[in-house]
Amino acid sequence: MNLRKDWHIFYIVFCHLSAIFIFLTGFLPYNSRTKNSLNWNRSLPQELNGLSLNPKHLYTPKLSKLVLIVIDALRADFILGDNIQFMPFLSDLHDKNRACTYRAWAHTPTVTLPRIKALVTGSVPGFADVIFNLGSPQINEDNILDQLTTHGHKIVFYGDDTWLKLFPKKFGRSEGTTSFFVNDFKEVDNNVTRHLNFELNQTDWSVMILHYLGLDHIGHVSGPRSPLVPEKLREMDNVIKKIHQQLIGKHSAIIVCGDHGMSESGSHGGSSKAEVEIPLTFIMEGCKPDSKTDFANHLQIDLAPTLAVLMGVPIPSNNLGSILPGVLGSFEHSQKLYAAYANARNIYLQFERNSENPVYQRAVKLYQDWLTNNATKNENEIMNLFLKAAEEMSNTSVESLVKFDLYLMILGIVLSFQLLLISAIECQRLVNWQSTRFVYSFVIVIGVFSTICHVLTCLMIDNESGICLNGHVPVVYSLGLSLLILILFVTNCHLLCKRTEFRLKKLGSVAEIFLLSGSLLHAASLGASSFVEEEHQTYYFFINTLALLLMYGSTRRKESMLSLIGFMGLVRISRCWNQTGDKWINEPDVKEWLNTAANQTYLTISSVIGATGIFCWIYSNMKLNLMQLIATCVGLSATLAYRAALGSFSFYYPQSTGIVEAVITYMSVIFIAIASRERSSALVTIWIVLTSLLKRPHNLILTLMHLLQYSLIRPHLVAQLHPFYKNLAYYWIGMTWYFQEGNGNNLSRIDLASGYVGLPNYNMFAVGFLLSCATFSGPILALLLDVHRQNLESKGKTHMYGFICSRMLITLIFSLIVTSLRYHLFVWTVFSPKLLYEGALSIFQLVILLLVQ
Repeated sequence: MNLRKDWHIFYIVFCHLSAIFIFLTGFLPYNSRTKNSLNWNRSLPQELNGLSLNPKHLYTPKLSKLVLIVIDALRADFILGDNIQFMPFLSDLHDKNRACTYRAWAHTPTVTLPRIKALVTGSVPGFADVIFNLGSPQINEDNILDQLTTHGHKIVFYGDDTWLKLFPKKFGRSEGTTSFFVNDFKEVDNNVTRHLNFELNQTDWSVMILHYLGLDHIGHVSGPRSPLVPEKLREMDNVIKKIHQQLIGKHSAIIVCGDHGMSESGSHGGSSKAEVEIPLTFIMEGCKPDSKTDFANHLQIDLAPTLAVLMGVPIPSNNLGSILPGVLGSFEHSQKLYAAYANARNIYLQFERNSENPVYQRAVKLYQDWLTNNATKNENEIMNLFLKAAEEMSNTSVESLVKFDLYLMILGIVLSFQLLLISAIECQRLVNWQSTRFVYSFVIVIGVFSTICHVLTCLMIDNESGICLNGHVPVVYSLGLSLLILILFVTNCHLLCKRTEFRLKKLGSVAEIFLLSGSLLHAASLGASSFVEEEHQTYYFFINTLALLLMYGSTRRKESMLSLIGFMGLVRISRCWNQTGDKWINEPDVKEWLNTAANQTYLTISSVIGATGIFCWIYSNMKLNLMQLIATCVGLSATLAYRAALGSFSFYYPQSTGIVEAVITYMSVIFIAIASRERSSALVTIWIVLTSLLKRPHNLILTLMHLLQYSLIRPHLVAQLHPFYKNLAYYWIGMTWYFQEGNGNNLSRIDLASGYVGLPNYNMFAVGFLLSCATFSGPILALLLDVHRQNLESKGKTHMYGFICSRMLITLIFSLIVTSLRYHLFVWTVFSPKLLYEGALSIFQLVILLLVQ
């Protein structure tokens, strides 16, 4: 492409990425609540409607030693289900009524950082914390650790170094372990346990926190059904036993809990029962399990106020959890009621809407009568009313915490709308259009009106937006964001004004009409949560229908029928390789069958066939020199060796960590790039070899099937479609491959293990890049194959506006949907994860597109 066209592509991509950033900034504002810790007098009520209360007598610590054991990804059924047999000591404590376990529900998103924040603050972190999960900013919000250190308690910590980043200088002694290096199952936990002998013999601490990561790492790599899970549970049971034997007494307790659960695929981040249901186990005297069996009756955030009451420190100011009454067995009635009142009052004072809660008003009245009548009756009724009031006010308060920056969201949508029009105008060079001019004045009015009225809008909304100068965000941030939006608006309006003819395309072939209408229908369908969860079904239907329409439009019916039927057959086989979506995610699939121990031989054979077939396809279809072909063969062989080193295959392989084998593959990829003569062939080969290493071994043969699908449908796309529609078809194919590999719109579908292939240590940028490559390997492969096809057919001239328009259309429509449904019941469990996926795919795909131009 010439320099002028290159500039247009670069600008459109940059502006689109800016629009995504602006919209996400408005939709996922990162708000930190009250920073000041409550002191004793402010947190604990001194009187009740004129009646004097004495916190020093009613709110006294019951524990002098507390050990909090956080086992990452500990599902509730690992302790309460059949798996309890792997924790015999803990099971024995339950049988002897020396321990009690509560089923608790963790709010989404079920990733580590927001769950740690929930454990210590009692509040509900925002969805933006998913993004910060890799960065772990310091917590300024009032929390139980601040309260403990303020009131003279010394805390020691060992485990996930996320805690050290969130709470710097809070621990008397500490050592962190890297939470993101998921291939480490043993050393990461041994580095925690090795400190126990020393700490259990010390008397200078009152709280010890241990965060074990091994179980979570096993889940990411092998899943919850792995034989390594029982082994890890036994190890954790021995840790509990060791601490119990040396510590337990009248004024000490051990608390075991999970930060989140683990899906059936071994990941987490979603909202399935296996991911949100966690245990809260208390090993202490006087602990009594309640009779409630529904896990939704208890929340993970209930731990923060319960710990505060047990340790006799003020409840964190932003706490929305309820006290667990079963652990207050050693408390007097007056102390229980005062603690319940103090907690409910704390929640009551946080939001004005809570003043309308009748249950709280009735509980206060009965408590006042109870105090006036010298505590004669109704203790249980008053306690239950305070707990019910706290639960109701908590639910109301959680709804009040959701604050969207609607102004920024609208600006992001308008920018996306302008860009979609600009991209559509650029497409007129590729197809025949008829002139009309009804769009420009409207677009220009939107741009000019929005720019001129920015100040007035800020005044009208009381400067509540992050783009306004409101004192809540840095001035440099507000001015910088405003300037960026102003420049993009003016530039977009200028580009639209220069193109005075916007043209509507004449009706083309049936396949082209279907591609265009299907893209619009698909974008609109994302307004239904079921279509988001089961989006793969849409693409499976679209791609097979497209094949039938190509068969109908072909001039050579017999040959077309054979190749396209073969294409549809491969699509059907590939779609059953990995179950995805929501409704059928737990149904049997080929992946599950291949990964059973009894079928390891078949996994080995399929992987070898896959690697061999991939090499043969590359040899036949890519223009590579001899050295590149040798490097490709070495890279694919090293991929098989890497999986053999990890024990995935049935044949013997010398003991190895797999790092050397992975590095050989990376070096092969680099060599292919250096020795390149025909750029597009080298890019396709590099991508195939790299992603073959990152994928799970059962998906290696799936890559071969994808390449065969491409070979079967490519001649029909070339013969029957204009360039713009070829882009759309390749985009559909790439998204079909995305879902066939087991990906989806749930955060738990991300395979974190792929981000650590061949890495001896954690590196955030390397992990992020490899994780993106593995997750979006299908869409990027389709893009690179289209670039390769165009380079061969047009001698280096490429037209990629179909890909760009597809991304912009979906981003624009889905942004409108999310804005209109921002208070929907499933906004955080269905629509927000999908929005993050769309943003990430747009960023990664468009950046790759820029690099290959």
